[in-house]
Amino acid sequence: MSTPPAPQPRADRPAAVGRRERKKREVRERIYAAARRLFTKHGFQATTVDEIARIADVAPATFFNHFQSKQALLDLMTGEVAEALHALSVRHLEAAGPSHERLRGFVADAAESLAASRAIARDVLLEVLRNEAAPDGPHPYLHRLQEPFVRLIAEGQSKGEMRRDRDAAFLAQMAVGMMNSAITSWLADPDYPVEKGLVEATEFALSTLRTESGEAS
Repeated sequence: MSTPPAPQPRADRPAAVGRRERKKREVRERIYAAARRLFTKHGFQATTVDEIARIADVAPATFFNHFQSKQALLDLMTGEVAEALHALSVRHLEAAGPSHERLRGFVADAAESLAASRAIARDVLLEVLRNEAAPDGPHPYLHRLQEPFVRLIAEGQSKGEMRRDRDAAFLAQMAVGMMNSAITSWLADPDYPVEKGLVEATEFALSTLRTESGEAS
């Protein structure tokens, strides 16, 4: 007896699968967009899964079909913020123009972004520090941020805009540390004026970077 031929897939099956996947992706994106909106407005802790589901126009059970928990949404946002911060640093610090103005531009843009989403930005940064904490070294997000700073300072040194009595890597480490002090102050105290603190820390860092043996460069 011959083996019967295997059943052939229906011609419309790939299209049906494609529609299901698109629908699934659309629902997931809608939930994520609703969460971002609520987190930005109210903060992570004050937002509930039920609120996210209501804004996304899905049932709470549907939420859990796409995300294990509210924390999973924050984890996803944390990765996006880390990438955005790195892209922001590259865009400003590797642009054309005087090195000190490029640094000011980066900080001004970062401070504006913080001001626009203050409620969730602090939660995201806390999550970055919690996830990337390293007992024997700097936080990876700071290490990654340092790379464009090293290139900026090295270029500034070659143009006579930055002090040359220390190597660029050391100066970048000090400058990033000064600016990060404003962030850590904010993480410790949510009422700390982080936007102003960032600008002031940057100006102080620049006053150090642009001096050599106590004299302005």
